Amino acid sequence: MRRILTCSIGNTNTQIANWVDERIEKVIQFDTRRLCEGKLNLKKPDAVFTASTVPDRAKEWSKIVKSMWGLEISFISAKVGFGVEIEYNGHLGQDRISNLAAGYLNKGDNFVVIDFGTATTVDVVVDTKYMGGLIFAGLDLGLRALHRYTSLLPRVELKKVDKTLGKSTSECILCGAYWGEGARIESIVKRIGSEFKRALPVLTTGGMGEELSKELGYRYDRWLTLRGIKYIADRTGQTSNDL
Repeated sequence: MRRILTCSIGNTNTQIANWVDERIEKVIQFDTRRLCEGKLNLKKPDAVFTASTVPDRAKEWSKIVKSMWGLEISFISAKVGFGVEIEYNGHLGQDRISNLAAGYLNKGDNFVVIDFGTATTVDVVVDTKYMGGLIFAGLDLGLRALHRYTSLLPRVELKKVDKTLGKSTSECILCGAYWGEGARIESIVKRIGSEFKRALPVLTTGGMGEELSKELGYRYDRWLTLRGIKYIADRTGQTSNDL
């Protein structure tokens, strides 16, 4: 029996999955700002694999893992081959690499993966080659920015809406954010399909991804990034910090 921890440290939320062989035994999710608060009620793992978009929190997480279990973390990188050929000018985020791995595991050679996080990311694979992607402000980030940089618009909490039009300022902001994001994503996916002359299956994760995915007919997986990290961990066949 092999016990692995996979951890995704995002700008807003952190997820930690406790795997026993190929099964997720437990998932812990909390605000990334609270990463160092309290103890993790988890048994000692054989290895810890992590994808982080927050360097300072990644360092703190490394100290926690070292202190609790005497282990070094293996951070995700594109160096480990997992089936997708990646060429990228600069640093491709560890979360996006993990999402690509999960996409390949689920859909094989051709797919689009969308992560509705603090930033929304769209990444495309065609014939096992990474073709590129898009990054833009996520839903909640857009709502916070709208409040911060205007004098009269209120701070609106993100939630699903059923109607298209609002009858108060708060409702108008929420409807605009929700349906605007859906229209943007649908248009982008359609444009990608047109560019590559094929309909590509779409996988989504993160934030409001579940509700929007239902509206758009996409497959949503809350733990997609964690599954991608685990797939890369399995491909290494290692339990040390050498990715």
